[in-house]
Amino acid sequence: MTPRGRAWVFGDDVSGDDGIIEFAIIRDSFGKEFDEDALRAMCFRHLRPDFPAQVRPGDIVVGGRNFAHHNHVEVSVAIRASGIAVVVVESCDSGFLRRALNNGLPVMICPGIAAAVQDGDIIGADPATGEVTLASGALLRSKPFSERMVQIWRAGGTIPLLEREFAARRAAAPGQGDAA
Repeated sequence: MTPRGRAWVFGDDVSGDDGIIEFAIIRDSFGKEFDEDALRAMCFRHLRPDFPAQVRPGDIVVGGRNFAHHNHVEVSVAIRASGIAVVVVESCDSGFLRRALNNGLPVMICPGIAAAVQDGDIIGADPATGEVTLASGALLRSKPFSERMVQIWRAGGTIPLLEREFAARRAAAPGQGDAA
């Protein structure tokens, strides 16, 4: 299940809240349910006005150093809602990694990726193995996800995985925990 898609390449120091999304526009809804349509419509439009209309499910975002700095959870929700299968970057903060994975968006840190990929290249990126397959067929390697991270990614996020696990536990032990 290696995600493979068209690369959207962004440079270094891309701000999450003032580049990927426009947090000032959604600030008043902070802490409320996500408006995924609004997030999708603004995703990367400040940097690439064509992104919201041209991105397709399965595409891959490639970023440089310090990608998505200064971000809220809405950043990863906007990217995932846009159909992006995986984000592969030179570097980013650990908060972005955690928030993204919690929302089912895998982010891989892969040194050398920014120089190796051109906008529009068809690449593959497998968080489970850490392999990034370039358009030329060459491989770059990043640290593979742990087994638990792969489970979260494949389930579509932490909450869907936990809901599935708890449902399986309830089904395996009928009557357990039903009494108050």
